[in-house]
Amino acid sequence: MSGPSGLSTTVSLAARMPGPLLPVGVMIAAAASTGSMFTTATLTASALVGLSISAPAAVASAERFGVRNVLLSSAIAHVLMLVLMISSVERLTQADTLTSDATIYTLLLVCTLLAGLSTPAVASFSRAGSSVRPAGPLVGALLRREARLDDAALITAPVMLVLLSFSFGPTVGLLSSAVLTAIAVPIYAVDREHPLESPSDSARLPLGGAEHAQQQLLEHHGLGAEQPRNVIYWATGISAAILLAAAVGLVLGALWITALDAAQTLQRSSWFAVTLGLMATAGVLCARWNPSSFTAPLTLRRRRLHVIVLLASSLILLLLAMGLPQGLASLVVLSVIVVFQAAVLGRLVLGLYAGLAVGVPAARLPTALTAVAGGVLLGAALGLTLAGIAADEIGAGASGAVAVAGSALAVGVVFSDRLWGSPGSSAGSRSSPRPGVGIRPRSQADQPDTQGPRE
Repeated sequence: MSGPSGLSTTVSLAARMPGPLLPVGVMIAAAASTGSMFTTATLTASALVGLSISAPAAVASAERFGVRNVLLSSAIAHVLMLVLMISSVERLTQADTLTSDATIYTLLLVCTLLAGLSTPAVASFSRAGSSVRPAGPLVGALLRREARLDDAALITAPVMLVLLSFSFGPTVGLLSSAVLTAIAVPIYAVDREHPLESPSDSARLPLGGAEHAQQQLLEHHGLGAEQPRNVIYWATGISAAILLAAAVGLVLGALWITALDAAQTLQRSSWFAVTLGLMATAGVLCARWNPSSFTAPLTLRRRRLHVIVLLASSLILLLLAMGLPQGLASLVVLSVIVVFQAAVLGRLVLGLYAGLAVGVPAARLPTALTAVAGGVLLGAALGLTLAGIAADEIGAGASGAVAVAGSALAVGVVFSDRLWGSPGSSAGSRSSPRPGVGIRPRSQADQPDTQGPRE
């Protein structure tokens, strides 16, 4: 690797770290300060809602104001919101009355939402800049590089926070994000002076394997089906994809709270972030396994197997989380199951995007990407909130019930055969032609000759 290339890669990786750092940093700070799963979950959900809007909004703004201006202004706003969040979390732990608790909590919610909304969309701008190049092997290599950087940031963020938390306390995630935003993002923005040419990227997802699946979809966008003539088929397919994405997010949010809840009795609850890092690693590795079969029929059919395994493992997680006494042993056992489920989610999300590659026309690919990414993030926000309520109101381990509900929803969506690429699906799939479309009657010349040679 050459010097300039290595420096550019390092800056790009550091500049996209604030996105993965924000939700994990909020979870560590809020859990250590309040001890409430509901408060932690709602604050993290607020950050995810902001993140779901940040990338599309930034890309749209760059058309008018330019990439450099959008990156610099979002970096300033993001650092300001992080500083307000750090001071608010510290005051929340020292509050003596219910009124002051409610005031600081509301302020934290607003600041967290704005922090997510102002997160610099470095990954989106970098990937969009790669996708506007002329089609060829170089585009595929650039997209694969962007996906590797996104995966590296997702895996590195929780591990880095665990290591730094021993020296800098529970707000280290927010502090680290502020420092990286203030230093790396302006350096990255120096060379981004031209307006964005093609705003076709979606939000980054906190799910291991999702970035690789998006990269595979962008490489295979030429495989998209023809423009559907009946809007019903498009609506059916995209609705099923959004529902499955929301189910995946619901399970992901529940798994995060389950791991966090299991670590609360430890001297350093930030150890749960190691589980999050292992989850991201497992999802990335499983999504990247056998990449040549992205749109193969077997990849699409195995979505049924994946959702069944996901539901069975969620039931096991619920039983063990409710039955095991809290402690280090419980965290280790539950982490093994949670990491396994993350691996299953990595394969399932790959199958989800493979269905988009089969059924979504190239003209509607940006809409589909944004809708599915939004479904995952909003589903994760809902899963976090419901799991936090269950953990606080019912007891330790009850958050696993939300994972069971999300898995059951995924089973229902996949077995409904409404997803693109399903065996019985007609929702815009090229493998299942629609009535009257793409079918021509055989002419006499096409009929097989069964009368033998003519004289």
